[in-house]
Amino acid sequence: MFSNTANMFKQTTNLINALNKLKQNLSFVKSNVNNDKTLVIYFLSNAYSDFNLFKTIYLSVTPGDQKIEAFLQEFEKFFVDANKYLVFITEDSIEDKLHKEVVLSINELERYLLNQLDMYR
Repeated sequence: MFSNTANMFKQTTNLINALNKLKQNLSFVKSNVNNDKTLVIYFLSNAYSDFNLFKTIYLSVTPGDQKIEAFLQEFEKFFVDANKYLVFITEDSIEDKLHKEVVLSINELERYLLNQLDMYR
């Protein structure tokens, strides 16, 4: 039992780290959108990689969690529509609202995982 608990603690920590990297890359997208489109595409690509890392860790550890499943479905659509995101993000008012919604969703899942992490301590 101990090794399973220790493993869940480690994997939940890995999930949280992947979310933080995702959030960081999306912030870089936001901050560079008016300066350098190449950097924006680079950071959006990194964010998608972070999302896929999160998804892979989740599916290998604890598939079936409703809250995480909903997050994965929402963000799968988000990255499929990445071109729409880039169009929206260039319009100042829409960009800020969209970015805030995305970060809020990530933060909610992060709080949920932190609560899970407490259970494994």
